Amino acid sequence: MDLGIAVPALDRALATANYAQLRADQRARRERGDRLQLGIGVSVYVEITAGTSSSEDAKVEVLPNGRAIIYTGTSPHGQGHVTSWSMIASEETGIPMDEIDVVWGDTDLVPVGGGTMGSRSLQLGGAAVQKASRELIEQAKKHAARLLEANEADVVFDRDHGAFHVAGTPAVAKTWADVALAQQDDGGLSQYTTFPSAGPTFPFGSHVAVVEVDVETGQVRHVRHVACDDAGRVLNPLILDGQIHGGIAQGAAQALLEEVRYDQDGNPITSNLADYAFISAAELPSFEVVHMETPTPRNPLGAKGIGESGTIGSTPAVQSAVIDAVAHLGIRHIDMPATSERVWRAIHDAR
Repeated sequence: MDLGIAVPALDRALATANYAQLRADQRARRERGDRLQLGIGVSVYVEITAGTSSSEDAKVEVLPNGRAIIYTGTSPHGQGHVTSWSMIASEETGIPMDEIDVVWGDTDLVPVGGGTMGSRSLQLGGAAVQKASRELIEQAKKHAARLLEANEADVVFDRDHGAFHVAGTPAVAKTWADVALAQQDDGGLSQYTTFPSAGPTFPFGSHVAVVEVDVETGQVRHVRHVACDDAGRVLNPLILDGQIHGGIAQGAAQALLEEVRYDQDGNPITSNLADYAFISAAELPSFEVVHMETPTPRNPLGAKGIGESGTIGSTPAVQSAVIDAVAHLGIRHIDMPATSERVWRAIHDAR
């Protein structure tokens, strides 16, 4: 994959970070011999998502009271699937989001599903919900035509009002509830579908991390982070930002804190959360997310994966920033995680 496609993301990240000014600040600190030295790290990446996934299943059912239920083969654990899937179905059917429920993880009700991994959920599971919603509309048109005593070809769907009517006569219409009620003794109103994958997608992006390193103690402080992650068409900006924030936090933790350690006999000595260091909001800056959308043709939503992008861009950017802060001392490498002890030892050895 040509990294050249990530150049626009790099340009946006550098511009937002004001890279030239950061370098000027760094030079000034080095010339003054400041105790706190500035480091700037830059990363550029191209990721593959849904690489081994072939399809995902979904079902959309409308109840006689007009509410809808989405049955999905993916399972959320913080990604916001319930909100996103409701948004997709609402956009297609006109049923309000607060009247849509999402069922997942129950094999009695959802017998088939690929699950959640590899940043596949929206581009496959979300696309399946969209496909099922569109197919349900076509199915409902047939039933509405009988209720309206009209030809199916003459029935149109009014998405704004969530109703079916004969073209040219919107005053006489049948709602989703009307159609579902008429079908309750005939198997109900639902549509099950499978969305086949057209292949993996390739999110890309660029991160700029800024750290301060105390050259007397080796302490590293992550002071700024700019991320431009292109995940295709954005469905919900708030959820997108949340995924990026979580990814940056995890990636920065890998660069600065997290480590599984063993004693000389091979026994783990970081076996609980009292010994294993993990990051909190106190160790992180407020992240600056730069939005960029390059839709993919691999699914109708134009969506690519975002769940792991933050972890890919942040770790090398933060680690590089630590090395950059002390590079003028002749240091070219520090093992991850860049703990205070390791940074101090590298500075001590260089001196």
